[in-house]
Amino acid sequence: MTPSRPTYDIESSLYSQGYSAAAGVDEAGRGSLAGPVSAGVAVLPREPEGDWVALVNDSKKLSPRQRETAYEAIKREAVAVSVGYSTSQEIDSIGIAPATRLAIKRALESISVAPDYLLLDAFPLPGVNLPQQAITKGDAKCLTIAAASIAAKVERDRLMIELDAQYPRYSFASNKGYGTAAHLKALADHGPCPIHRMTFGRVRDSLAPTPQRSPTIGSHAEAVAAGHLRTLGYTVLDTNYRTRRGEIDIIAEQDGTLVFYEVRARRRAANVSREESITPAKSRKLIAAAEEYLQTSDRRWADWRMDFIAMELDRAGNVRRIRILENANEG
Repeated sequence: MTPSRPTYDIESSLYSQGYSAAAGVDEAGRGSLAGPVSAGVAVLPREPEGDWVALVNDSKKLSPRQRETAYEAIKREAVAVSVGYSTSQEIDSIGIAPATRLAIKRALESISVAPDYLLLDAFPLPGVNLPQQAITKGDAKCLTIAAASIAAKVERDRLMIELDAQYPRYSFASNKGYGTAAHLKALADHGPCPIHRMTFGRVRDSLAPTPQRSPTIGSHAEAVAAGHLRTLGYTVLDTNYRTRRGEIDIIAEQDGTLVFYEVRARRRAANVSREESITPAKSRKLIAAAEEYLQTSDRRWADWRMDFIAMELDRAGNVRRIRILENANEG
């Protein structure tokens, strides 16, 4: 049975075994439709004492004011605390689980005291050469994980409040990027902004209807890709550009560079090598179509390239991940 408050029993046991810096790890923002995912890492004193200990609890059980109060106490009393992030663009590119792990690794890299043991909420962290323990509902059981959960939540909330000033239509200060009714209405009315996660279903649905049959998957994927490029700061100039010599899915521009995109959607991982992205025959057709566009364009372009966008689909045909390979026509 889960204790009513997190305890320090696991940490005390680890210190009795000779460990010197047991770090709690937790994340915030996995289910948000916008903004980064954050990860907190905390190392508490070997024998935490004082009124501040009672302030630390699972961040989900605390009010915003309680979290702020607890976080200030944690920063004052902890041996070390840090927070790392993965951006919405990274989430779209590699997926939410790998992006969360990346945020954790960044927090570990920035913490002032190197941990020698990790206590994680629910899932282990691969690729890190440290002993570790994943604890189901760890933020409710383990004091150090609870402290990490507060750090991740408070710092991310503060960031979303700052982003609200840049994108006031979406009320990020109040919803923190989660799919509230008001946020979903703003998405429907205005479409996504640059910090939205374009591969998340409710954001994707604001760009184009979810395809029901496989013949529409390609056009749907291209619409999502175009929206993703806009969030990265590109100006989409044309889509489905067709000539007798070839076809280009998306034509976009950024900082004076013209980019021609081939979009491909697959029901498997979007990790695509250069060799399988654009075949020589396909490359010749794309280059021919690109040359025709360049010749007929009113604008003279000094720099251009051919990029490839790979998308991974779920079984229903919805886009899960996006990966962009630059200069895909070069061998």
